[in-house]
Amino acid sequence: MKLKLTWLMTLFMALVMQFSFAQEKTVTGTVISEADGLPLPGVNVIVKGTTRGVQTDFDGNYTITANVGETLVFSFVSMKAVEIVVGTSNSINVSMQEDIAALEEVVVVGYSSQDKTKVSGAVSVVNAEAIEQVPLASFDQILQGQAPGVQISAGSGQPGASARVRIRGNGSINGSNDPLYIIDGIQVSAGDFAAINPNDFENISILKDASATAPYGSRGANGVIVVTTKKGAFGEKTRFTYRTQYGVSHVGNSRFDLMNSSQLLNFQKLVGRGTGASLSDAEIAELSQTNTNWEDYFFRTGQTVSHELAMTGGSEKSRFYSSISYFDQEGIADRSNLKRFTLRNNYEVRPNDKTKIGLNTLVAYAISDLIDSESSITLQNPYAAVYLASPYYTPYKEDGSYNTSNGNVGANALENLHVNGRENKQIRFVGSGFAERELFKNISARTDLGVDYSQDNTFRFADPSTYYGSITEPGFAGFYTEANSYYANITSTTRLMYENTFANKHNFTAGVFMEYVKTHARSSSFTGYGINPTLPGVPAGISEGTPENELIPSVGGSVTERGLFSYFGVANYDYDGRFGLDVSLRRDASSKFSDENQWGTFYSVAGRWNISNEAFLSGNRTINNLKLRASYGTSGNQNAVADFAYATEYGQTSYNGNTGIAFGRIGNEDLKWETSNQFNVGIDYDLFDYRLSGTVEYYNNKTTDLFVTYNLSQASSGVSSIQANAGSMRNAGVDVSLTGVLVRTNDFEFEVNGNFNYNKNEILDLGQVSQFEQGTSIIREGLPLGSHYIVKWAGVNPANGEPLYYDIDGNVTNVYSEANSVADFGSYNPVWTGGFGAKLKYKAFEVSTLFSFAADYYRFNNQTFFQENPNFAQYNLSTIMLDMWQQPGDITEVQSYLYNREFSSKDIEDASFTKWRNLTVAYNLPQRYIDSIGYITGLRVYAQGQNLYTWTKFTGFDPEDSNNIAQYEYPTPRIFTVGLDLKF
Repeated sequence: MKLKLTWLMTLFMALVMQFSFAQEKTVTGTVISEADGLPLPGVNVIVKGTTRGVQTDFDGNYTITANVGETLVFSFVSMKAVEIVVGTSNSINVSMQEDIAALEEVVVVGYSSQDKTKVSGAVSVVNAEAIEQVPLASFDQILQGQAPGVQISAGSGQPGASARVRIRGNGSINGSNDPLYIIDGIQVSAGDFAAINPNDFENISILKDASATAPYGSRGANGVIVVTTKKGAFGEKTRFTYRTQYGVSHVGNSRFDLMNSSQLLNFQKLVGRGTGASLSDAEIAELSQTNTNWEDYFFRTGQTVSHELAMTGGSEKSRFYSSISYFDQEGIADRSNLKRFTLRNNYEVRPNDKTKIGLNTLVAYAISDLIDSESSITLQNPYAAVYLASPYYTPYKEDGSYNTSNGNVGANALENLHVNGRENKQIRFVGSGFAERELFKNISARTDLGVDYSQDNTFRFADPSTYYGSITEPGFAGFYTEANSYYANITSTTRLMYENTFANKHNFTAGVFMEYVKTHARSSSFTGYGINPTLPGVPAGISEGTPENELIPSVGGSVTERGLFSYFGVANYDYDGRFGLDVSLRRDASSKFSDENQWGTFYSVAGRWNISNEAFLSGNRTINNLKLRASYGTSGNQNAVADFAYATEYGQTSYNGNTGIAFGRIGNEDLKWETSNQFNVGIDYDLFDYRLSGTVEYYNNKTTDLFVTYNLSQASSGVSSIQANAGSMRNAGVDVSLTGVLVRTNDFEFEVNGNFNYNKNEILDLGQVSQFEQGTSIIREGLPLGSHYIVKWAGVNPANGEPLYYDIDGNVTNVYSEANSVADFGSYNPVWTGGFGAKLKYKAFEVSTLFSFAADYYRFNNQTFFQENPNFAQYNLSTIMLDMWQQPGDITEVQSYLYNREFSSKDIEDASFTKWRNLTVAYNLPQRYIDSIGYITGLRVYAQGQNLYTWTKFTGFDPEDSNNIAQYEYPTPRIFTVGLDLKF
């Protein structure tokens, strides 16, 4: 009986094991990204409800043992988790989608990254997709219209020219209002961006309030733009990306019409000025046969070419990103180009769980051919000459030489453009390294050291055989000038961090920092005259200067050193993901101030309430994320004064032929920091399964101890002014951003987005005075910065054609007097700014577009003062002048030539605009075709247009500019490009 029972038990166990083995199987497969079809290494593959799991290898492959009916869970950072039940098949391939909610959950703030839901400050994020492959050489211009509260104005269409950037308005009257730029922890200047490849950027964080900028102290008073470059991924197979782009640039259409030869010559005869004044009707008719369109000679179709090869990858303990790029962009006029060569290497190694070491380097070489006087009203400026040149002149003589003469503006400028030269060569190195080590549990230390270094060589020359060379003084035989400079900004930051979680609900992080920023700059220049005609454009052509020939070269140079030393602390507390508190305290010492006022103390406090994490919203299907946050803090600005402005400056002078020493500047040892007091409250939301997302913020920033320039009597000191801390100013406004996914299916997605800023600026106090003039504007208590100040135009008297104006009391007068100037014409700083756009994806096709706008914004159009002025009839004029008053009863806005044309509010125009920035159409090769090719992992082709159209009432070249007075600036071109992105 015992033997029989043993036999039955053995048979039962065998059947059970046989059944078990029959259900267990080995499952293999590949995991890829649905967005680009690339394999995903490091994906966690776990049997649900167990601890059994594996990770995908470099090629996205995995192998796991599971039973039929069990569920495999595939999870990866920034991807939506996928669950698949094991069936009869031994192969399960998975395509993972990006998790929209997770894609933006990490934000770079200050010296660290932070979960988006735990950010208490005002931060806007622009990702790499928005800035890649935009055919603009300067990254700051690419940011236009991308974030609320960030106003960016392109000052020039010159390839590589930097833009004017303001974050939430101007915080200083006399000081710099530029934001701080940080790349991988290192401070750089706006001028760096012409030598940097934006395709290397991973994301951009724009820090706008005191809490967000607090870690940067006084350097961040005007906001901070933090750029993080690409780094690669640990455990990632090496991948390559090749990008190329080709495009053409065109000048846009002018918003005014010029006279033809017949119109201009007859007008000159009428007013008695210019060539036509002394010609007979027959002579005018003969000369009118020549009608030169100078645009055909000055403007060209520029070309843009770029090539880039990037490599990214990593091992278990290291990661890297390397790229090499070439960018060549021609401007829309000859001698207007930028060639840029860049090499970037980012490398990080983690030899063990407690240590991180990294090095990020950029080496760049840029060559810029530059236009003479590209933003001023001089006859050498080709963008002035092209419209001031008379159409009855020709550019060339019959023998092919330039038709230059004292009156031929067009040929003179054209010869200067083609023959003479101005070039800048720059070598730039931006490097940063760090070492981080966990010292004890929850305590780590880190040191960062970086440098932004540039070396520039600029030369300019005029050939003595050219018209402008022949009128050069002294010598009337051309000139050669050369300048050399270097700039080095060194940043060193050391920190000690503590991080811990208590009772699974209380998360606490604190850090102490010490930072040192040192700037070194040196420059030298010389200009020589009397150029040997066989050696133009080189120093060897300069004649030796003697007292007899008076060709004495001029020389110059400067040396600058300044430093900023800081120590500060930050602390962050989070309770259960529901409430958070961030505090910071910082002490800065600047060499710009005297010993008594070197130190400034600044702080910030910020709190947040993650409402969507509260129990009463648990399970709510409408609200995915809802967060209320507020902050208050202070920040200092040292960039309002020159280096060592507290000290009295002396310089050489000459009196009655004798050399002596005189005051160059009277110092003020009482100078101290300008202080910005910033309040911000905002709400962030994601609704309807992240289909609707946005932010609404209100801010109120008051700057105190503003630097104000007071006039002095020159009788005793010889110096006309002195600076003092005496003013205050406020910027208050609203930032709004909104993104809505209107349609989202497997094949089709349509998204719209928009942002705007409303900023009200007001000067509150000027100390001992209530107002003072600054150029064409008035600095007055109660008015915004940049308020135009000029005599008000009242029209033309139809009885006699004389110009009329308003006096200070509002009465019409025919007397022009600057004493009647008023400030009733708005400001050149816009009140409303923003951008909006849309993205559409259908299967393999993508279409995206972007617009930007500015409103309640006024500029002087100084071009009309020249183009609509009979006093300048020797140049070409606008056809508006054909409506000039000529007889009693004429109703017109163009006064008679018998009266002098004055600078008045007639020249102020509404410069509000909406600009179509970009349109991109792209095609991504479907995965099935990529698989059939085999040796590539992605292919994208696209076409795009940049600066396509501008809606505006402004009649100048471009309403958007960094200058409040339009002066024939380099026009912003339209750019059309096609490109290819290849991944393998």
